Amino acid sequence: MKILFIFTGGTIGSTLSDGYISTDKTKPYAILNAYNKKYKIDFEYNSVEPYTILSEDSTGAELKLLSKAVLDNLNKGYDGIIITHGTDTLQYSSSIVGYTAGLSCIPIVFVSSNYPIENPLSNGLENLKGGIEFIKNKLGKGTFVSYENQGENVKIHRACRLIYSKPLVDDVTSLKNSVYGEFNKDFVFTKSPLYSEKQDEISPLQATNLTSFSSSILWLNQYAGMPYPTLDSNVKYILINAYHSGTINTASSNAREFFEQAKQKDIKVFICGITSGIGYKSTALFKEFNVLPIYDISPISAYCKLWLISSLNLDLSLLNKSLSGDQV
Repeated sequence: MKILFIFTGGTIGSTLSDGYISTDKTKPYAILNAYNKKYKIDFEYNSVEPYTILSEDSTGAELKLLSKAVLDNLNKGYDGIIITHGTDTLQYSSSIVGYTAGLSCIPIVFVSSNYPIENPLSNGLENLKGGIEFIKNKLGKGTFVSYENQGENVKIHRACRLIYSKPLVDDVTSLKNSVYGEFNKDFVFTKSPLYSEKQDEISPLQATNLTSFSSSILWLNQYAGMPYPTLDSNVKYILINAYHSGTINTASSNAREFFEQAKQKDIKVFICGITSGIGYKSTALFKEFNVLPIYDISPISAYCKLWLISSLNLDLSLLNKSLSGDQV
């Protein structure tokens, strides 16, 4: 077996120094040494480092570099790719890679850590073990995330299904808890009997046109008492995160003024965090407001998909086509 490691920094590639956690250029190899001591390296590997940052500093520039590093190595004889990454923007990077790689490629597994590797509370080596075993046993194609939540086994998530992490908690969660599968304590894998996914309905997207900042997308999170902002000339697309029931405030005059302003400026408005089927009465106004639903995918994946599609000037109807197992 031969694996490519793509090191990008993050907590799994960091060290505690002077009271702060910061990236450490020597850490990728320390991770492999620590893994070898605990589990033994019994495979060939190569490594590349397209950049080294704390993941909270990630922009479109890094996402483009990461996607290129993956795509450049998909067909070079590797059995799989391991990407070490920080947890803060894990959902974004894994979605971008998932959307640019599609479902039919060799397994690509993101691996993170809740604490630096030398901390006894760190789950990094277990997450790495999960990723390596997943590749070794040919358990799936496409892009995944290997992660052990506190008090649980290492689970394998489909990359384009991750949702926000809860505040002050290190856990990783899939939309509707649709986990691909999990390892037991002996690293024997069981695929979730409830997991299902569609085949790709569109071709993988390209990240080549991503700008450092997605200034053409205004992303809003719905909350009680939310005032809608004035739209500036840079905005071409609006993405709104709905409440958990798939609703937004459509009753306020502020909301009506906002959507009317968007309509006049020919700005496309999308709502995510919404499922197909019967909705609440307030959602009947979506058509009046020209609000277009993006169904059955996580808000983060909806944002990444919109960013990629809009950067390529593709048909926006592709947002509701399944890609990389994103639809639940």
